[in-house]
Amino acid sequence: MTMFLTKDQEEMLSGVKGEAVAKSMELIVKIGEVYKADRLIPITNAQVAGVSYLTVGDSIFSFFELLSKDAVTVKVPTWLNPAGMDMEKWREMEISEDFAEKQFRIIKFYEGLGINPTLTCAPYLIGHTPTHGDHLAWSESSAVSMANSFYGARTNREGAPSSLASAITGLTANYGLHITENRYPRILVDVRTKLESFSDYSALGYWFGKKFHSLIPYFVNIQSLNINEAKMLAAALAASGSVALFHVKDLTPESKSIDIENVEEKIEFTESNKKEVYNHFNQITEGADLVAIGCPHASYEDIKLISNTLQSRQMKKDIEFWIFTSSKTKAVIDADSLLTNLESRGIKVYADTCMVVSPSVSGNFRNVITNSTKAAHYLSKAKTTLVNLLPIDSIMKEVTE
Repeated sequence: MTMFLTKDQEEMLSGVKGEAVAKSMELIVKIGEVYKADRLIPITNAQVAGVSYLTVGDSIFSFFELLSKDAVTVKVPTWLNPAGMDMEKWREMEISEDFAEKQFRIIKFYEGLGINPTLTCAPYLIGHTPTHGDHLAWSESSAVSMANSFYGARTNREGAPSSLASAITGLTANYGLHITENRYPRILVDVRTKLESFSDYSALGYWFGKKFHSLIPYFVNIQSLNINEAKMLAAALAASGSVALFHVKDLTPESKSIDIENVEEKIEFTESNKKEVYNHFNQITEGADLVAIGCPHASYEDIKLISNTLQSRQMKKDIEFWIFTSSKTKAVIDADSLLTNLESRGIKVYADTCMVVSPSVSGNFRNVITNSTKAAHYLSKAKTTLVNLLPIDSIMKEVTE
């Protein structure tokens, strides 16, 4: 199949509108050719990864040098994924001067392209909610799954270069989850156990993703799916199985248009399956030294739940408690005096980063408790880190007295 390009797109590809635009178009077209896309389509907005210096390293600066040859800016509203540190409290996180200097350079360059430095993996929590049917170029795995599933927008999981290329051109290739036929579920999952905490949703997602990598599920018998529950389910599916879209009967936008009689494979998720996930992430054999919450970034409701569960209890000595969120959410917490109360109790709230993309966690803590299978999955990949997975209420009982 030969991909159709409009005259304007051909000019962009040929270099008429600058080298940076041409290189961006070249990448998008090559991806489209690989996946046999028939054309390029306009996007509404983009979310760019490749932000944390921990993950991109010094090679990012050569890429920036290439883009700097033209005075290029993004063509659509674009947001940034988390950085490798809190942009204000990086010293408190024991980030080195060299790391911080390079991290600031990365953010400054993206800002120069006209990108909003949201520095969050959950832009939908701070007002950047997709609209049903929107075509996007998002790159963070859990955000991609949320956009497709909870909002009914359409995006593939873009890499850092391709999401930026789409932001610069306003275009992406028409393939994958942009096409209706590719959004149908392959497996029906009958949830036969109660999902009583955000961590239970996370366990469900982790179990399915690990067992049925990249296949689209249709969940039945899920009684509730608010934004926080969906966030944990989406993140887990993406982390363990690169699942970028899920449907929940009557609770996600596209679920009612699906004829489940055509779904050939049907399975159950049982209490035993749920316990398997918790047991898998029951690795700590001695005292924990860190609680890490906020993968994906904690919402206002998440943090209020922690505060309400803490009540008058005191934190145990010799254990740190870190919450990761966005700067915008943190400002709301501060305005409601929650932040002052949490900090007075020894809990630290960091913005702009998370336990996965910052060197401050896996490099400094051996035993980490979290409520997220995504965090547990990535943290436990480091041979120096052990994790326990627990719901928030269980965590608070574990680390307070």
